[in-house]
Amino acid sequence: MKQRFTRSLATFLTSCTLLGSGCAGSYTAIRPDRIASYQASPVGAPLQFNYQFDALRLQGRNKKYAKKEQKKGYHVVAVQVKNTTGAEINFSRDAVLYYGDRPVVPVDARLAAKDMKQGVAIYLLYVLLNPTFTKTTTTNGYVTSSEGSTFYVGPFIAGGNMLGASLANNNFRRELEQYDLTNRIIHPGETVYGLLCLREATVAPLRLELRSVAANTPATPAPAAPATSPAPTTN
Repeated sequence: MKQRFTRSLATFLTSCTLLGSGCAGSYTAIRPDRIASYQASPVGAPLQFNYQFDALRLQGRNKKYAKKEQKKGYHVVAVQVKNTTGAEINFSRDAVLYYGDRPVVPVDARLAAKDMKQGVAIYLLYVLLNPTFTKTTTTNGYVTSSEGSTFYVGPFIAGGNMLGASLANNNFRRELEQYDLTNRIIHPGETVYGLLCLREATVAPLRLELRSVAANTPATPAPAAPATSPAPTTN
């Protein structure tokens, strides 16, 4: 008499696939005020502006969010701004952010967090992962009895991943809101830190200018058309 334990091959393969690639990702805070190295802007500007691209990838284990950032066409940029003028500066009203040579406006923090959040409902698939173990008894090569036991672990795995994803999404949104510079007042001599969500296809140098300076900067004149010789007259 022999006894054998088997389980559903389909359930086993599905479990391996989901457990290997589909677990909820955590969120590690970027904390731009603790970044040691920034890329500096030109020296002597009224607003000292330093920045760092790839903040999600470089400042924490945020693989899920870094993938979403790339997929959705975002750049999450950590910035440092110091007001060296003698007046209060409203970041949105008094300053202009340039992406290369173009003025840009950062995406609202709540909208960016919604666009880049990881899915939660997808982890309901784990509910299906309930492996069944079957005890089979054979005598002289013939099956004489078979008993099955199902372990309902799927709901617990699904619940844990959904809870983890929700907490990570909330932490991500809260940090973007905490370091949102929209209408932020920067006092004379004050240094502030922020996270800017820019929806741009490529990476370009950043700079921050006072709106009055930008308005007084003369536009680059268009190249003059080449002079043409007058057409010959005919008698």
